[in-house]
Amino acid sequence: MPWGMPAGPEGEIMSDTFADKIAIVTGGTSGIGYAVAEELLKRGATVWVIGSRQESVDKAKISLAAYRKAKFAAVDVTVADQVKGMIDTCVSEDGRLDYLFNNAGIGMTHPSRHLTLEMWRKAIDLNLWGVVYGVHYALPVMLAQGSGHIVNTSSVAGIIAPPAQTVYCATKYAVTGMTEALRYEFFEDGITFTTVCPANVATAIFAGTTIPKEAIPADEAARIILSGVEKKEGLIIFPEFAKKMYERFLADPAFEEKFMLEYARRRNAGWASGVPYLGVPDDLLDMQG
Repeated sequence: MPWGMPAGPEGEIMSDTFADKIAIVTGGTSGIGYAVAEELLKRGATVWVIGSRQESVDKAKISLAAYRKAKFAAVDVTVADQVKGMIDTCVSEDGRLDYLFNNAGIGMTHPSRHLTLEMWRKAIDLNLWGVVYGVHYALPVMLAQGSGHIVNTSSVAGIIAPPAQTVYCATKYAVTGMTEALRYEFFEDGITFTTVCPANVATAIFAGTTIPKEAIPADEAARIILSGVEKKEGLIIFPEFAKKMYERFLADPAFEEKFMLEYARRRNAGWASGVPYLGVPDDLLDMQG
């Protein structure tokens, strides 16, 4: 094994792309964010693991205690001044910021007829403004450095529109479009932007419900994300079924229409029966256009 190249699962050799880099991961104390933070630490990065609550940060400190390059902070990413303080502290202590993972967010699958304005505000503040604030305060730092990579977590619901995810789609489509526009605008300045579009990942987002069978583990999601970030990909879609579904929808709009109408029928029936319909059934994916 080459010197400085850590071994990953089953002994495969991981690259040293992230070694000695400085990264911030919001939403880093649970789910995909935690998995990304730990994977970065395994690969030699200094990682600011950011959580919204001190309690979650304290738990992450314990579980990541073996990593000497882990740093921690409780930050409410819906508050601009706290995000600015997060970026300023990182740069003050570590001298630079190489990667910002704007990962903090909230899921929402809910009948649109029962949405409240408070539900809209909560999702927009966290899923959209939390990303906007991160970009706003990190971008000047990276421009001054002449390098940097901002990774914004959107969703498959930021490139297709599942029924009963109206609020979620509104915020995630915004993140996808914003990130793509920024990617083109700052390409010649040496700043990279990546949009991450996960489908179902087995995290606490499914607390109290059955985890869909197609959901992948968070650590697998983290490795997929970092592989795409390493290659500076603009759009990372996973798991594989979601990528294939998206590509099929692009190629066959009639199939997408048929699929989504049937999906809506099943979800509406699920709400009516009191059993939410959250997964993506194989028989829908096998439908003919």
